[in-house]
Amino acid sequence: MQTERETGSRAGRRTAAGPKYYTADRENTLVRWARPYSAAEILEAVFHQDFAALIQEEMDRHPKAAAIAAGRAEAREFRLIRPNQPRVRSAFCQPERCTRVDLIFRPTVEATVPAGREAGSTGVKRERFLPEYRISYLLDLKEMICSRPTVAAAWQVLRDGFTEMGVGVSDAYLLPVLGQEDYPAIAKAFLRRYYPEALEKAAAVDGRQLALRMGLKVRRVRLESGSEAMGLVTFDRMRVRLQDAEGRVTEESIPPMTVLINTALCRTEEAENTTLVHECCHVYLDRLFFRLQMLSGKPCTVSMSRRRPGAPRAVRAAGPLAWMETQAEKLPAYILMEENNSLSRIGQLMAEGGGARTPENIGRVIRRLAEDFGVSRSMARCRMIELGYPEAEGVFGYRDSRRIPDHGCGGAWPGGVSYTISQADAGALLQESADFRRALGSRRYVYAEGHFCLDEPRYIQSGSGPGKSLTAYARHHMEECCIAFEVGGYPAGTAGEAAWAARKRPVKDQYQTRYSFAAEPETKAGRKENELFAADARMWAALEAELPDDIAGAVQVILDRKGLSQEELAMRLGVSRAALRKWCTRGMSLRHVVAICIALDVWGHVGENLVRLAGYSFRMTEEQEILHMMLYDTKDLTVARANGIMRQHGLKPLTEGREEEF
Repeated sequence: MQTERETGSRAGRRTAAGPKYYTADRENTLVRWARPYSAAEILEAVFHQDFAALIQEEMDRHPKAAAIAAGRAEAREFRLIRPNQPRVRSAFCQPERCTRVDLIFRPTVEATVPAGREAGSTGVKRERFLPEYRISYLLDLKEMICSRPTVAAAWQVLRDGFTEMGVGVSDAYLLPVLGQEDYPAIAKAFLRRYYPEALEKAAAVDGRQLALRMGLKVRRVRLESGSEAMGLVTFDRMRVRLQDAEGRVTEESIPPMTVLINTALCRTEEAENTTLVHECCHVYLDRLFFRLQMLSGKPCTVSMSRRRPGAPRAVRAAGPLAWMETQAEKLPAYILMEENNSLSRIGQLMAEGGGARTPENIGRVIRRLAEDFGVSRSMARCRMIELGYPEAEGVFGYRDSRRIPDHGCGGAWPGGVSYTISQADAGALLQESADFRRALGSRRYVYAEGHFCLDEPRYIQSGSGPGKSLTAYARHHMEECCIAFEVGGYPAGTAGEAAWAARKRPVKDQYQTRYSFAAEPETKAGRKENELFAADARMWAALEAELPDDIAGAVQVILDRKGLSQEELAMRLGVSRAALRKWCTRGMSLRHVVAICIALDVWGHVGENLVRLAGYSFRMTEEQEILHMMLYDTKDLTVARANGIMRQHGLKPLTEGREEEF
């Protein structure tokens, strides 16, 4: 006799009742100029899908499958309380005419179960559960229609290449989810499809030829005076203001799949070529995102990634448009300088200089790489850093819009560390870091050539101008005399609407725009800080690869790795062990996930992964902006202080005491 689980597994998904196709409603409730919209929001507002009703209908039609999904075979009379925020499962490398989107829900449902487990018990009670359901759609993003959904408990869904995919995954906005380790593989797939000759040897990639192969039209124009866009690509017909040689401005209708290169800002062949490749990357990575936004009939704007006065950088860097631009800014380097060919060429050039990682030899290698691959020295420099040569951080650097002298370390340059900082960034860091304030308060340091260097004759000399400069010895022994900073960052900016994306003028060092104090030079504490930073980075990278697909399991893995118990975590959270157990078994709120990240001092990108596993994504509300900022500031926060910040802003705290309920 076949069991419900056996028959359900073979049956797989069930198609919900209703019309075979739904057509996009361009007159919907979404707000014009608000923000980008997720796939779930588009399906709800544009195709009028009622997820709660679909799940309730499925539970009513197949109560035994619902009981298995809830983990209580004797449960019956299921009632959905709330659908909760879905996770989106999709892939960015799908055709526009047949794009599959799966919504994975952990709805809060109530069911009747026996009051007691002993034999002969007749009483019943109502309990709540968090079963997992999957609703799947096929979208035709060109014809603006979607299929009738298929709905099933997650355990019934037949495993296939889509449900098991590990790479090429996209997020709730149908944007790629790329980790650092994904870029080489994505670049290889891109080149294999459009420019296979660049995989064979170190050679320049011609952006104009690449655009032609991708079916894009390229025009060199001069955008209206004051525009910061180096180039833009259109996904739909749009009107653009152009300026002629005499300065007259006209508005022209630009057809879709057109790349405009702004000659006013792309003044070199390298800049123009890189901008072309950048826009090609937008088409490759983000075409489904733009098509999704076009379904709403209300273009999204760049407001969520534009800087707001006084907004913390962690908040400004958030949002789908910022992540879209981060990836489109990063991928061109992997295409223009393919990893295997670049490593091979760097090895050859380093060997020609005797293998020395001095500023002189690194500078020579960067110049040769720029010539061989047809890229700027800045890109060649950043690529060397990414490929395991942190010493390139000290060569061809710019601070405060000026080139600073090349510099290096007497020993190995620690990864992720910079010894230079602009005056503006130093001023911002003074407000954030007590350690940095104490170091400068000692009056042992002087600011010279973008460095805070020990004010000693061995390291500092009077320059030809009014300021001071570093000695030749200091420039070759940064670790001995200069304050070290940990660096991170985000690209210079983006602009975009539902029909186009633009590349804005980049800063000179686009990957180093956020600083934190590391240590003073060559002190015992400084060496220890560098060692701890490297060890911490290795630990979190390895741990993230081990995380299971459920939030409770992921938290337990982190506890095990840190050697902590659930009792210890509950104590740090300020809640009871029973409350924490409810979070892990019945689901947790976004505030709870952030609280756990703070309590466990989780790195920001790992925290983002935990938020995703819990079924959430950040929205542009005051509360969620603050929560997102906290996720990237766990080192300087406690849960108690975070609760105080929330209350000060009139918001609900992350945790509310020992007996807190979900």
